Amino acid sequence: MTQTSTEVQIALLIHGQALLQREIEENKREAEADLKRVTDKANADIKEANDKIDALEDERTKALKWGVMTLGTAVMGMAYWIFDKVVGGHIR
Repeated sequence: MTQTSTEVQIALLIHGQALLQREIEENKREAEADLKRVTDKANADIKEANDKIDALEDERTKALKWGVMTLGTAVMGMAYWIFDKVVGGHIR
């Protein structure tokens, strides 16, 4: 009778081990799916951030060009005004 009891215990242990193995595999699949979802989200966030950085760099470049052109125009206007005053005899 002890042999039958031992065989039953072994069978139960094997069955329990199989259940645990299936649970481990299921957890592994869920973890891989979660990792893929998180990785995809991170990649999307990185792409969005890079796009925003590119847009900011373009805006900065446009603002710099506009500022240099405005400053250059102001300097040219002031230079013309000074030249006109000197040539006109207002400044000696």
